[in-house]
Amino acid sequence: MGIFAKIRDGLRKTRNSVINGLRKLLGSFTKIDEDLFEQLEETMIMGDMGAETAVQICDELRDRVKERGITDPNDIMGLIQEITSEMLGEDEELNLSTTPSVILVIGVNGAGKTTTIGKLCHQFKQEGKRVIVAAADTFRAAAIDQLAVWTDRAGVELVRHSEGSDPASVVFDGITAAKARQCDVLICDTAGRLHNKKNLMQELAKINRIIDREAEGCAKECLLVLDATTGQNAVNQARLFQEVAPITGIVLTKLDGTAKGGIVISIRNELGIPVKLIGVGEGIDDLQKFEAKSFVDALFDREADENERRSEQEEPGLPDAEEAPEPDAEYAEEPDSEPEEETPVSEEIPQSEWIPEEERIPEDERIPEDERIPAEEGLLSLTDDGDAAESDEPAAESDEDTESAEADAEEETPKKKGFFGFFRRKK
Repeated sequence: MGIFAKIRDGLRKTRNSVINGLRKLLGSFTKIDEDLFEQLEETMIMGDMGAETAVQICDELRDRVKERGITDPNDIMGLIQEITSEMLGEDEELNLSTTPSVILVIGVNGAGKTTTIGKLCHQFKQEGKRVIVAAADTFRAAAIDQLAVWTDRAGVELVRHSEGSDPASVVFDGITAAKARQCDVLICDTAGRLHNKKNLMQELAKINRIIDREAEGCAKECLLVLDATTGQNAVNQARLFQEVAPITGIVLTKLDGTAKGGIVISIRNELGIPVKLIGVGEGIDDLQKFEAKSFVDALFDREADENERRSEQEEPGLPDAEEAPEPDAEYAEEPDSEPEEETPVSEEIPQSEWIPEEERIPEDERIPEDERIPAEEGLLSLTDDGDAAESDEPAAESDEDTESAEADAEEETPKKKGFFGFFRRKK
């Protein structure tokens, strides 16, 4: 995969979140007015371009729209790309013009300092440079051992002291060893620190004084490693470190895992510090030199979005609705038949249609139709054979009479048998 392809893939989340959001916004307007510029500004701020940078871009947009007489909102996207490219300015590479050249790596814990040093060692080694690393992060537990793993993997030398020793002395020994062994590059690791750690900030200032004194005349780079996923917090970190160290460049890591790639523009525009390296993956070759033109082209690459959308539509099992093949005639569904006529409620429904087969009355036990007595003509009583017989006895006038009559009947009449015995009511 080429460098541009890696940068383009690494900026996919930022492109989908910020740039595509700008395109949708511009497509929803039919004319250019102040409401459009306000919403553009808000979208840029949400994309971590920073309030100051977003306002500046929109002010420049207003001027250029008037100068060029642009009336179509969709034409504004090209102006945004043009202004962004101008803000990033010219590319600045690492200054490694002397032997040795010193690179001081600073930043907060977790930003990726150790990983960045390991990848730099690998790249310099591939270029045929002789590299030595000074493990000046003596404050964090296991930091020296972690750096030793990277240097062993890259095949470079490591200058180390015991944990808790003076970091400035490690840098001093590293400079001495680099001069004696005629190394091309000396990389100095430092402890992660925040602005509220006064002792660590003073320690960083001391390390800078040692480098200026012992490596006088040598090319010096002070690289601040920032985590792109922290957004505007990374810009605030750069401001604070700028107060105690002469930062010459930014290393922006984890750019592939965030939609906040807009901080590249904010850092360059608001702080004036160039971004020199960007991390667009976890591979050892994924630490790339920052090229402003490639970055802007990859960020505004509309063709990449269209190809990605097309590949998602062509995935098996997800065909487009318009391209779905018509069913074969052999397997085509037959038209529904005409609905059957419903039986009127008033008509009698045969027993075979509404009683389950196991509960139906056998033919030989059914009462002939001519012997059936309507319920309204008299009370029905059950005989021993299960047949219905008409009773001339009047209905019980009270509950007590009914209960006594039933008790007498039970004493005189043996237990009834037959199919209809199931329906006998007992008190």
